[in-house]
Amino acid sequence: MEPIEILAHLASVGTPPDAPSAYDLAVGLDGYTDHLSRETLPFLAGGGCELQFVYGQYGRGKTHFLQTIGEVARRSGYVTAYVDCRMGQSPFKSLQDTYRMIAEAMVAPVTNGDPIHAKGVSGVIRQALMQSDDVDDRLHAVRTHSGLSPDYRNLVYAFARADASAGAFSALAEALASLLRADSGYAVRLGALYRDHPHLPKPIGKLGRRNAAVWLRSLLSLPWALGYPGLVLLFDETERGHSFGSRFSIVQQGHLANLRNFVDHMAVGSFRGVSIHYAVVEDFIELARERLEALSQRIERVRVDIRDADGAPLGNPRAVWVSLDELTRPSPRETDFFLQLGSGIIEIGRQAGVPAERIPRLQEKFSGAAQTYAESIFEGSVREFVKFAAAAVAREANRRV
Repeated sequence: MEPIEILAHLASVGTPPDAPSAYDLAVGLDGYTDHLSRETLPFLAGGGCELQFVYGQYGRGKTHFLQTIGEVARRSGYVTAYVDCRMGQSPFKSLQDTYRMIAEAMVAPVTNGDPIHAKGVSGVIRQALMQSDDVDDRLHAVRTHSGLSPDYRNLVYAFARADASAGAFSALAEALASLLRADSGYAVRLGALYRDHPHLPKPIGKLGRRNAAVWLRSLLSLPWALGYPGLVLLFDETERGHSFGSRFSIVQQGHLANLRNFVDHMAVGSFRGVSIHYAVVEDFIELARERLEALSQRIERVRVDIRDADGAPLGNPRAVWVSLDELTRPSPRETDFFLQLGSGIIEIGRQAGVPAERIPRLQEKFSGAAQTYAESIFEGSVREFVKFAAAAVAREANRRV
């Protein structure tokens, strides 16, 4: 995306348009991304799993945070999956829908600058085999992997074989890919599939209510089984998915129970090579206490007194339940946070052609606004500052000629 397009997007919605832009514009997250690269990602590569709920008010920068994490993981060779719950998606309301969201959102890390076949669960499988020195060994490892249910690993194996031998557009490969996606619009009859292709391994499964939980666990462990270092899964703005109101308390209870079971399976190691960041608003934990105490007990905030060399309190990057402000140094309550953010947006302006002689005027404008935004008591001050700064820089970029 061109710098002027990035500025236009920032000015319009206040969030970066993609993960690389978020990474370049990240402020105060160096400590957390260092922890991610130094501890979390190697832990995943060894087969570990990690879950973190990150809360912040609306407009605080949760989307930016998740995009930055995704970019760090992608650059380290991890499969990523960003699920934008603002688009009407609601993870864990239905485990079948959750499976479909993730299967569609999976993106394999780009290698050699070639993004072809990198998206979706079938693309993740395809790219892993393209990069493998010994496809047979890789498929054998998948077919015998204990973290995948038998019907699921047979499906992965069958798809990989059909895709490799006949190509992605063969009828068999497409039918098997639709089963992997759990595409409700593509009807596949397993009996007819076996009749036409008797060589297929048995059993091959199909997503349903009864097997949704084990299929979801299999999907999340699949990248690690395929030889990737792991999967980094990002759920964004999930508070929208929990706002059912009192009239729908039964639905809400089931929703939270699904999430509780998910957390339990994380705790006992049912997933291999998976990190999950779940962005919520702060009152999510209160909702859990009210609607499902068993969930709140599992994700309750653990307070650890961690301080820097100057004695200032630091957030615990390993906490299951943590405030985004605590992971950010400087935090949005400090003027330096907005000064650094403004400098990053100005740098995009330089790339978009803002003349050097106009930069000091922008710096002066942002310096005057930084303290105001740092002291703001209103929600969304970070997002509003981004809109304000990007609009100002875009105007200067558009005046360059």
